[in-house]
Amino acid sequence: MKRLRAVIVKEFAHILRDPASLSIIFLMPLLMMFVFGYSINYDLNSIETGLIDYDGGEAAGELGRSFANNHYFKVRNLRKEFPNESAPEVGERLLKQGALKMVIIIPRDFSKNLKLGRKSDVGIIIDGSDSNVANLVHQYNEMVIFNFVTELKGIDELIKIKTKIYFNPEVKSAFFFIPGLVAILLVMISAILTSLSVSREKESGSIDLIFISPLKSSEIIIGKTIPYVFVAFAVGAMTLLFARFWFGVPIRGNLFALLVLSLIYMVAGLAMGILISTVAPSQQAAMFMALLSTMLPSIMLSGFIFPIDAMPKPLQVISHIVPARYYLKIIRGMAVKGAGLEHFIKEAGALVIFAAVLMTAATIKFSRNRKRAK
Repeated sequence: MKRLRAVIVKEFAHILRDPASLSIIFLMPLLMMFVFGYSINYDLNSIETGLIDYDGGEAAGELGRSFANNHYFKVRNLRKEFPNESAPEVGERLLKQGALKMVIIIPRDFSKNLKLGRKSDVGIIIDGSDSNVANLVHQYNEMVIFNFVTELKGIDELIKIKTKIYFNPEVKSAFFFIPGLVAILLVMISAILTSLSVSREKESGSIDLIFISPLKSSEIIIGKTIPYVFVAFAVGAMTLLFARFWFGVPIRGNLFALLVLSLIYMVAGLAMGILISTVAPSQQAAMFMALLSTMLPSIMLSGFIFPIDAMPKPLQVISHIVPARYYLKIIRGMAVKGAGLEHFIKEAGALVIFAAVLMTAATIKFSRNRKRAK
């Protein structure tokens, strides 16, 4: 018992000497409960909806208000908002950008036909790139239309809803999940690649030789990053091709533009990894930090599985510092929807800023470590 007690006391001493690991052990369950508890929400609110009303009559107005006067939809009147442009072209452009999830088209003479007892069509176009959201939007549509025809008795057989699913007519889940997996894998692999670079030097002891070299800290960081850019580009191209030819995910947009934006995204991941490597004391710690800082936020806060619009406001704000949020919008828009580069200038700019800020932070941290060593 004395020998056993000695081992137990020694292990407790090791645990108490490592407060950082102990904090992670206790804080990680709380953090995951917080993130999962608030982000796992399949209900949608304020679905961005475009309304094209060619009729302008009383019944058409009532139908538009039926969608607008509930928390499920946020309706934008495209004819009023863009008076000098073709409303269908605007609707298609906004669907490709991801600014709209649905477009409602009310034809001319809609109100007149219903008043005279004649049948009239209502067109609804749903963005099918996110199969889960598309199914939910379709269900909400049926509920709103049912309430509308119930309030205006006698017209339930006069309205015919024609629904079209854009970009993914068969609502295949692969078109939704595979681009998301590509986004997660690219940032995770990129961060792991460079997270081991400086920490490897620390463990081998060769970091001292780098510290006393005549090279500037920025030159060292950039020099360590550039070789991995080529590796990351090859991994990105391979992943996209695998998604295309194995899972059948279409690449309808410009492949070269998608590869360029993918490279910018991976450079941001590489910069994150190099920053981690300047902080982590060992390769094992660096890999753990890289996985934790890329995988969990990219899965939970990027819109990969759970719509960002359905999250609480604080998590929506936090999601703006997750690079995968921007790349996911790019890859789904360019690959599945066939949108052009001009639709994602803001997202591309955000990724460039991420890469620049993270690379600068890594250089500053490495420079400070270098001064301490001297």
